[in-house]
Amino acid sequence: MKLTESEERKYLARLGRMQHKLLAPASFPHFIKYINPKYSEEWFHHVISNHCQMLLEGKIKNLMVFVPPQHGKSEIISRNFPAWALGVNPDLKIAGCSYSADLSGQFSRSIQRIIDSKEYQAIFPETYLNGSNIRTSARGYLRNVDLFETVNHRGFYKAVGVGGPLTGTPVDIAIIDDPVKDATEAYSPVYRERVWNWYNTVLTTRLHNNSKQLFIMTRWHEDDLAGRILKTEPDEWTVLSIPAICEKENDGGLSHRHVGDALWPDRHSLAKLEKQKNRSPREFSALYQQRPVIEGGNIVKRDWFGKISPADFKALRFNEPIHFYLDTAYEEKKVKTDNDPSGILAACRIGTLVYLTHAMKVYKEMPDLLRFLPEYIAAQGGNNESKLHVEPKANGKSVVQMLKATSFLNVKETESPTDSKETRLKVVSPRIECGRVVLVEGTWNDDFLDEVCGFPALEHDEFVDILGYAINDLYEDDDDIDYDNINVI
Repeated sequence: MKLTESEERKYLARLGRMQHKLLAPASFPHFIKYINPKYSEEWFHHVISNHCQMLLEGKIKNLMVFVPPQHGKSEIISRNFPAWALGVNPDLKIAGCSYSADLSGQFSRSIQRIIDSKEYQAIFPETYLNGSNIRTSARGYLRNVDLFETVNHRGFYKAVGVGGPLTGTPVDIAIIDDPVKDATEAYSPVYRERVWNWYNTVLTTRLHNNSKQLFIMTRWHEDDLAGRILKTEPDEWTVLSIPAICEKENDGGLSHRHVGDALWPDRHSLAKLEKQKNRSPREFSALYQQRPVIEGGNIVKRDWFGKISPADFKALRFNEPIHFYLDTAYEEKKVKTDNDPSGILAACRIGTLVYLTHAMKVYKEMPDLLRFLPEYIAAQGGNNESKLHVEPKANGKSVVQMLKATSFLNVKETESPTDSKETRLKVVSPRIECGRVVLVEGTWNDDFLDEVCGFPALEHDEFVDILGYAINDLYEDDDDIDYDNINVI
């Protein structure tokens, strides 16, 4: 007897359901569709779940997943994956961490509901919890929002907020789902340091040789937890980064997307994404494209800076003095990674243009810095007319006093700033945008541009400070002149 179209759809749906149930114990992607028949899987969901399975199977040791907001990453990793992993191995010890204990608790409740379901028990009968609707109560096994244990096994799931304790808790799989709540936390150096300290003094101390780590993060900041980890141990992590708008053909082999295509057009259309991008380009680059630094720059763009060869600059310059701008470090330097460096910039004004002739950072304690500065200034073409401008923060005042006492340098304190670094850079950015700041070509150019154009998403900002001082100082005497209407020869 021939089936009607409706009957055929129902029959195929039952066959699909049976297939998912049959494959779910050994296949995480099929498990998700079996547990939630209404789950709408996109290609990137399948990629993420496959990577999770590879992690459980030991093919991946540590995994970071960078996906835009509201694209289903938490549903896969924080809710379904722990349940499936405990079904495969009920002796696993899993810690689920997020920016707050409340959010971690929500994930814990979701996992428990999955484990309690009759669908789950049909494929994983050995994994169940105390007080389950499916089983009778078992004494001695904990079950609450913060911690639940698998009955008759050694496994558990521990929910904890970032900053919370894991004392006495060995961990086989550590899952972190967004350690940062919002932009305020992401851009706070204090909070980033707090997260980093918690990771190193709490979470990692509970790991053993075979432990695995699984991070879901939205990249707010270059110096976030993921950024610091990848900087210190890049070879130990597999990174799955999928932007909202495709930037590489076929996503580098992951998909069939073309450059410019939206990731999930049925849910987040390209028009919607473009509107979001136009409203807030820097945040869009971080949150949706997983790139905290906008290509070309954030506040200041790379192509705003002019370039000139050393030979052409030498021919152009007559006797205009080169001045120097110093941003001193806050602390004495121990090792390069411990503290901020001191930044120094050499700049010269010729006509209506400012030429940046050299910039560098040094990690030197006070005596070495005092010996270094006269040598550096001489090497960079300083003369009797050159001035060294020093910001009087931290040990800047001491540097000024000691240089005046021990050298022939013309040292001057800059005025203490009252506005934020971001505001100060925005104030001078029009001059840069109009092409009135020119870099003398050198090996230092890339590092300088990376930091200035990456601000405020990068860890260091010494060049940002001294660039602003240089531009303000060199244009100080004629700020009322309309440079944009002057013909530059």
